[in-house]
Amino acid sequence: MKNSEKKVLILTGPGGSGKTTIADLLIERCGFIKIDGDDLDTEFFPNGGQWFPENSEKLKQAQEKILTEVKKIFNNSENNVVLDYIILGNYLEFFEMFKKEFGNKLEIKVLFPTKAEMVKRDKERECWTTGINRISAVCAELEAIKNAVGKENFIDTTGQTPADTFEKYFNHYSRG
Repeated sequence: MKNSEKKVLILTGPGGSGKTTIADLLIERCGFIKIDGDDLDTEFFPNGGQWFPENSEKLKQAQEKILTEVKKIFNNSENNVVLDYIILGNYLEFFEMFKKEFGNKLEIKVLFPTKAEMVKRDKERECWTTGINRISAVCAELEAIKNAVGKENFIDTTGQTPADTFEKYFNHYSRG
């Protein structure tokens, strides 16, 4: 794959929206390299709290670290890169940092099933859970920026299996 064809895909959404599952399918079926933004910001937030207003500067530092890591992987690999990250604040600033760095090589997709679906998925997963309060807050924050991000970049995965979502929205990345 030529560098000009490579993409960085930011895959975001509230907890339980399916980000990690879709990112894993992109790795398996399309050869993407995954960067887990939630893991990377743990250095700055070992106990959570990214969304607290008093942590906004620390959140910016964490997000700059994530950008640096994505840039390093993107520049040193032949593969597309998917960033799996809830974000939890400074959404538009975060997207702008990436747009400035990657331009038309950047795609942003927000997985956004109904709140009831996310809460159900969140409760069913084996790893950590987000909880209804954070899911509700992130839903409201993302809803508020929907027009700025582009409604076409919001994907309602309600009632879909991960395979359905992949086939419908991400299969075009599959290797030839």
